[in-house]
Amino acid sequence: MGFESFRVELRGGPGTHARADEAVRLLPHAQPDPGAIPSPGSTYYTVADGRHVIEVEVADRPPRVSLRFTLCHPPSVDAAFLALVHDLTARLGMDARVCDDVPPDHAGPFPLARFAEFAGIASQAIHARRAEWITNFGPAQFPATTSEVYEAVILPQCRPAAG
Repeated sequence: MGFESFRVELRGGPGTHARADEAVRLLPHAQPDPGAIPSPGSTYYTVADGRHVIEVEVADRPPRVSLRFTLCHPPSVDAAFLALVHDLTARLGMDARVCDDVPPDHAGPFPLARFAEFAGIASQAIHARRAEWITNFGPAQFPATTSEVYEAVILPQCRPAAG
């Protein structure tokens, strides 16, 4: 996982790659992600509502859905992200997992029946990660994909200063 984003993964249950791919394709504001680096057996999407950009990968072996957003988003992305995770968890019957450094008892999996617990754990982890991002890269907020953040924020800080 990159230090510029927060990620959750859905796995298990009766979900298949085809079913998950269709569910993601039918989401409002979903479109194929032309900037994704392709991987065999995976399809990539962005869900962009004009204020937030959430990246989604649907993988086939094992069937799973990975969702992430960059930490430079305004905090309003938290609710949008958790709503999207909830929607897909309910539709696909998959369990949610936080893909971040969390205590072992917070690692999941969390079925839909425990989504409130998952959302609380995810919210705490997002808050901590966002604070790290701000400490390292500043408080500027903008919706962007991971590749856009790399180009606009991370790469410029890695280039030597002209002199």
